[in-house]
Amino acid sequence: MSGIRLGQYIHGNSLIHSLDPRTKIVCCLLMIIAVVIAHQWYYLLFFLLLILITIGAAGLHLGSILKSLFKMKYLFLFTLIFQAFLTAGDPIFTVGKLGVTPEGLILGALNVVRLIILFMGSMIVLMTTSPLKLAAGIELLLQPLAKIKIPVYNFSTILSISFRFIPTLFEEASTIKNAQSSRGAQFESPNLIVRIKSYMAILIPLFEASLVKAADLGEAMDSRCFSPHLNTLRVSRLHMGRKDIIVLCFMILITASGIVLTVYR
Repeated sequence: MSGIRLGQYIHGNSLIHSLDPRTKIVCCLLMIIAVVIAHQWYYLLFFLLLILITIGAAGLHLGSILKSLFKMKYLFLFTLIFQAFLTAGDPIFTVGKLGVTPEGLILGALNVVRLIILFMGSMIVLMTTSPLKLAAGIELLLQPLAKIKIPVYNFSTILSISFRFIPTLFEEASTIKNAQSSRGAQFESPNLIVRIKSYMAILIPLFEASLVKAADLGEAMDSRCFSPHLNTLRVSRLHMGRKDIIVLCFMILITASGIVLTVYR
């Protein structure tokens, strides 16, 4: 787990770092819409190429991201297998009453590429935006909902705390894993059942540690008279410039192209 960098902000001075957090959040949402609706291989590969260029422009270490991506190999494998078996079509071969179809393999591969794009796009946002700026951006984007009595400030506070503690939880999990390894836990066993049992030994102490940290944080916030209201100092530091408008227009154009290609395919 030491290779997982999800949620860890990497300081930098690149164009991607300098963008307003609202720009990056909206671009991420547009990316999700475009990738989910698109069915063309060339469109998804273009998006994947765009993601790789963005990683290079942000000065992020591609190897660390790919290493984190590799940790999700079982999710990709199960996605491919389920689609291959559960999609209707002429089976290539059968296992029991279920058959693997060419349509299922293609659909499974498309979904795997979608997951890779979504994961890497989310990593770019998290690794180039500090947790405080990210929370302020979400707070401003959701502010209209406060007029209909939705607790936006509570929601943004929960999100900012979550972003802050994701790296801490990974470090805690890594420490527990090392402790369990020294006690004989077999995390690299070729037997899948043994590996699952070994990882289960991490979950309970990690859950307990999370509850302790949450209780401590709650007491600290109470002692400082935390009030769930708009943080004007934090949000007043956000400004959208010309480069944000250009990036947003570019993403809207790409998303609209994906919708047009899907509708008129």
